[in-house]
Amino acid sequence: MTIVGNHSPELTLRLHVYLLCYIIVVCVTVNLYELKTYHEVIDEIYYKVTHLEPWEKGSRKTAGQTGMCGGVRGVGAGGIVSTAYCLLYKLFTLKLTRKQINGLITHPDSPYIRGLGFMYIR
Repeated sequence: MTIVGNHSPELTLRLHVYLLCYIIVVCVTVNLYELKTYHEVIDEIYYKVTHLEPWEKGSRKTAGQTGMCGGVRGVGAGGIVSTAYCLLYKLFTLKLTRKQINGLITHPDSPYIRGLGFMYIR
């Protein structure tokens, strides 16, 4: 696949390559590239994120899959990538400062903003 190519942690953002390819496609189709600033992304997280799972609920076909390929890791059956993971990718592209990262993990308004802050650090 030419979208990601090299599978180094710096290029894949430590996300599964399959998930990252879905995220990139979704970012292009829903115009996440229009969000230019840290504060715009924070607002989008606040208003749009309802969970921190990689895939939207009910969008994957996991029937018959077992073990590491099934529902445990969340990469074997595809589906619709979640808003949270698309916005996490957007945060990676912004290359946040320490102050911004600290603002994420201590944000008083939403547990999803804090959760994505800790996922960013990961």
